[in-house]
Amino acid sequence: MLDAKIKIHEAMKLGFTKLYGFTSDEHGIRHPLLEGSAATVDETDALFMLGACAAFVSYLINKARAAGLLDSR
Repeated sequence: MLDAKIKIHEAMKLGFTKLYGFTSDEHGIRHPLLEGSAATVDETDALFMLGACAAFVSYLINKARAAGLLDSR
């Protein structure tokens, strides 16, 4: 895991876990229609998650590069 190679603040890890929970439960962004016909999330939620996921991937790539786990191109 990345956090075995670098220091990630516990609050940051908790925040990532909470965002993942929002995406994964039955009322979350990925599964809003499994329990019913009307989504409880909207376009604003989807746009936030798009930005959050892009930022998360960028964060992970840059942390992995800094730890020497990826080539720096």
